[in-house]
Amino acid sequence: MLLGKRFRVLPIIVALALVLAGCSKGSSEKASGEINIFLIPSPSSTSIQSFIPEFEKQTGIKVNFSETPYGEAHQKQLLSYQQKAGAYDIAQFDNSFLAPFCQAKAMLPLDSYLKDSKDYAIDDFLQAQQDYGKCKGETLGLTLSTEPMIQWYRTDIYEKLGLTPAKTWDEYYNNAKKIQASGSGGQIMGFGPNVSWWWMTLVWSFGGKLYDDNLNPTVNSKEAIAATDYLKKLIAVSPKGAITANGDDVTSRFLGEDIGAMLNYSGYYGMALDEKINKNKGKIGTAPMPVGAADITHLAGWNIGIPSDAKNPTAAWKFLEFVLGKTNAKAYLQSGAAAIGRQSIINDAELVATNPYLPQLNISPSSRVERYPQIAVWPEFETAAIDAVSQVLTGKQKTQAALDALNEKLKSILAKEPRG
Repeated sequence: MLLGKRFRVLPIIVALALVLAGCSKGSSEKASGEINIFLIPSPSSTSIQSFIPEFEKQTGIKVNFSETPYGEAHQKQLLSYQQKAGAYDIAQFDNSFLAPFCQAKAMLPLDSYLKDSKDYAIDDFLQAQQDYGKCKGETLGLTLSTEPMIQWYRTDIYEKLGLTPAKTWDEYYNNAKKIQASGSGGQIMGFGPNVSWWWMTLVWSFGGKLYDDNLNPTVNSKEAIAATDYLKKLIAVSPKGAITANGDDVTSRFLGEDIGAMLNYSGYYGMALDEKINKNKGKIGTAPMPVGAADITHLAGWNIGIPSDAKNPTAAWKFLEFVLGKTNAKAYLQSGAAAIGRQSIINDAELVATNPYLPQLNISPSSRVERYPQIAVWPEFETAAIDAVSQVLTGKQKTQAALDALNEKLKSILAKEPRG
């Protein structure tokens, strides 16, 4: 997700010493024939494709793939699964669609494969990342990218002004104010079409919730109001035009202009490796997201799994294990994909030298991990939230009124959520 929704980069050309992992579950079963892979345009998709020739050479399994743009992909997948035609053996999907796929029983549980797989090495991940693709206790998707919301900053600007990366939201704002006063853009985040990413991050960090345990919306709480007001406050210390910026715009502007700081997902770091986009090479630092009333980590990223109607699940798992297992983890990152948060990758000095954001994937055990709400009605929920928050940011409505109206609207939306 994220970097992959609209932006695509070519993989870095590397010499890949790819090793074929042993087939775990069903190792007595011979993986053969061919598999069909459903991908969504993204650096992760491009990287996966780069592994196909070697996998085919080593296994004799034919790999076919197709790509569908993000806006159409998940609906297309659901329709395919409902028809039970077995069109795909592997499918890439955004974690925000995990709940609908779970409700539709669209994906095959992978826990038995993971239990038997030494090469995938699920214990190489922190618990929060092991749980990232789970729904109702079952793993329906492997982690295809680990993308926590982090703080990015310009090391040269911070050094010049004697600043350090913010540890609190007050510090983040004050840093941006000082940077703006010096003549550079203070900070940037997405106030435009993807504003929900930053808004819900702040709501959680300010101690609020989007809804309670009984699915009653709570977006007009004092915490949510404070978070929304803070988001609006940041517009004053942002460069001109930031009000319309989406995730890609935010990143390209931060990398191409003199802007002191950015709050964005780590998965966008692939853009920093592209010298056509990054005009500030060698001047980009990263740090954990500031801490508010609650210490939270907003985790996002792609999942990939095996559809429940797959015709060749054994060969599909063999391919997933080959591309995403511990053996080829380094080659996967070097091929241009957003990082998967394996501990062995995070702590690899060679990789950190070229991908300095990797330590930010080492989530603190004290931090509460939040991810896209695991509800089937999230797309409708998000659309309503974006509309309401945009009304506040553009001055068309006061915060309290907008969030009160949103809270009422969300009652009927959340009432549609399947229970049990």
